Amino acid sequence: MKIKFDLNLGIKGKFILLPIAISAILIFIGIILGDPAVLGNLIFISLFIALVPYFLYRYTRFLWIKSIENQFPNFVRDMADSIRSGMSFSEAIGITTKSNYGKLTQLVIKMNNRLSWGTPLLRTLEVFGAEVKDSKIIKEALRIIKQSYESGGEAASTLDSIANDLLLLKEAEAERNSIVRQHVFIMYGIFYLFLGVAIMIIFIMVPIIENQLLPTDAQQQNLGFTFVNPCEGVFFFPCDYFNGVAVMFSIKEGVGAYYTAMFFTIILIQGLFTGLIAGQLGSNSVIAGVKHALLMIFSSVGIFFFIVKAGLLPI
Repeated sequence: MKIKFDLNLGIKGKFILLPIAISAILIFIGIILGDPAVLGNLIFISLFIALVPYFLYRYTRFLWIKSIENQFPNFVRDMADSIRSGMSFSEAIGITTKSNYGKLTQLVIKMNNRLSWGTPLLRTLEVFGAEVKDSKIIKEALRIIKQSYESGGEAASTLDSIANDLLLLKEAEAERNSIVRQHVFIMYGIFYLFLGVAIMIIFIMVPIIENQLLPTDAQQQNLGFTFVNPCEGVFFFPCDYFNGVAVMFSIKEGVGAYYTAMFFTIILIQGLFTGLIAGQLGSNSVIAGVKHALLMIFSSVGIFFFIVKAGLLPI
């Protein structure tokens, strides 16, 4: 298996390995302390430390790619103008280094430097494509540029056509984003409404379950059913997980702890998938959805911790 070691991989590795190492140390400290509640809290903190930096890195790269995509049509159009005036591809790239393309400028300078060192144009374009490999739009545009260079046809017209198509795509994407932005706000509203309903159920239903009549009572016998703890005496998933959540929130064992942990887990699942859907709707990207998912999940965890620490949990 071939592994590429480059600066980008090194940065990515730091964002993965260092947070995981810190998380492992925190969990190890929690195990040494031997307090289940402290261990549960440290596990949540460790998950936050392990996941958030990596997704921040991914989201930052996503924004970087979007910035390059916004400027790429201008770069291609300037190349077309230079080629139309009689310059070669390499000379046209050299001229574009004098323009400002935002985040793309440094990549254009790198391309010009490689060409000045004698690197073939096709190889230079391949290296550039590898640096922006997350952009399907630019990869497709580079494929057409390579074909135009190899065929020796009317390159300026081809580049103009590429630039116009890219601009049309960006305009369509901007229009789409303005339309679906309201749907993203609706997704947030739905999630926090669900969170509020779940908390109200915990505040209203769980005390009723905790204070239910004993099965030997005549009225309870007439009803024909009683609430029980499905995880009583069970120590495998998901019961061991529910018990861990109850310990983390310092909730006494019982049927109330089971239902509280269950609703808390449902909220986390709802936040995860609602956030991913919101990102797909708003930015057509799962990476952008992770931002929404993390915001929903950790705000839910924060609300639950506030309720517990304030002594408002009714069990």
